Amino acid sequence: MKIFAISDIHGALRPIENALSYIRDADLVTISGDISKSGTKEDAAAVIETIESHNRNILAVHGNMDHQEVKELLEQKGYNLHADGKIVDGIGFFGVGGSTKTPMSTRCEYSEEEIGVFIDQGYNKIKEMRTAVLISHAPPYGTRDRSFFGLRGGSKRIARFVREHAIRLCLVGHIHEANGVEKLDQTIVANPGSFRRGRFLSVELGDEIHIEAGRIAS
Repeated sequence: MKIFAISDIHGALRPIENALSYIRDADLVTISGDISKSGTKEDAAAVIETIESHNRNILAVHGNMDHQEVKELLEQKGYNLHADGKIVDGIGFFGVGGSTKTPMSTRCEYSEEEIGVFIDQGYNKIKEMRTAVLISHAPPYGTRDRSFFGLRGGSKRIARFVREHAIRLCLVGHIHEANGVEKLDQTIVANPGSFRRGRFLSVELGDEIHIEAGRIAS
């Protein structure tokens, strides 16, 4: 399976148009949150509609800068993974959107306890699959979550979940400057960085996982 993995779009349409060859070639487009700029459903719809005009195989979660109505949009379109799970070609995808509490009190934040409930709900729908992929806006605490200021922006509950379950791949976002790939125990954690700035990941998911970072004009 070829996955075009992006996050933190923040309403930008130009990077989508500049990445058409990648989007069309992908079996699946995954979005790890912060789809809109304004936080509104209308703003997010413009982004989603631009992507689906080239590829309608989309799985996504909302981010901490998206209002709850963005999650509702994803649900209406059948793309939502927040507290949910879907099976695609024998691979189980599940997810959690929003983020942990931040000093900025952003639009969609959850307690660690709530995140634990959401992630369990999604995983329970795909746990019988041999391959499980977590799509999360917030990274696991301590992995691909360090900001420019040296602070950790990840979720401790997600980190614990990943350590306790056989998750092959975890695609995250939230901390733009923490782009890159890192192992957390046996799980590959990959943060594409901000797609608003043109950053993305090309993922080949099979017996082995191959990940290549890319960047297009933004």
